[in-house]
Amino acid sequence: MLAGCAVQPPVVAPSAPTSISAAPLIVLDSGHNPADGGAISVLGSKEISYNDRFVAELAPALRAAGWRVILTRQPGESLSLVGRARMTDDLQASLFLSIHHDSVKLGCLRQVTREGRIAFETRRPTGGYSLYVSKKNPDFTQSYRFATMLGEQLHALGRPPMLEHAGTACGESRPLLDARLGIYQYDPLAVLRHNKVPAILLEVGVITDLQDELYVNNRVNRGKMIAGIVRAADMWVRSEPMRQQPRGASSEND
Repeated sequence: MLAGCAVQPPVVAPSAPTSISAAPLIVLDSGHNPADGGAISVLGSKEISYNDRFVAELAPALRAAGWRVILTRQPGESLSLVGRARMTDDLQASLFLSIHHDSVKLGCLRQVTREGRIAFETRRPTGGYSLYVSKKNPDFTQSYRFATMLGEQLHALGRPPMLEHAGTACGESRPLLDARLGIYQYDPLAVLRHNKVPAILLEVGVITDLQDELYVNNRVNRGKMIAGIVRAADMWVRSEPMRQQPRGASSEND
């Protein structure tokens, strides 16, 4: 938030461009830092472990499809939110994608104990993915365009959008730009608004919901979502001419 089956990740056919210099660059961001760790799952695990695992599986799939991939941080490393955005700008990346796993308000969770560890579980079924964009990102149009393409891919998998954040009971009254595809507007998100390139944040699933945690903890399911991300990124870059001019780093502060 803000031990699956032993199956190999999907093989994605390489796409043009063929040369390293011509390949588009995507910056993958594994959300949170070790010191905070993010949400606590229904199994008592920290969100950051889910984020790191998903990014580690997504990166090679994107590379196999012809993308250059840079990670904002490796497992165990820390980097500020503004630092992540500035890295993207300095690298003149084509796209920025931040990976998170979701929860709901504390009042909509109950504390449980799993194998001697404190864990949190939703009081009622609450699952699905969600996508976030910021209108403070100077390339909001292309950010929203990629979010739509990715939402269509996840929707095609039969994956439901997580709509709780648009409500007041367990959410934060976030503006919902597309209910069918689970796309929210969240302007203050630092990694989105400080970026000068198209940037979105993906909440892969709700790890405080037992059934949704089981879904994202299954490698086959993750592989299907990863293949959808690769298809969306490929469609996005193929339908948008690559911009060659340098981009400057953001000068804003948190």
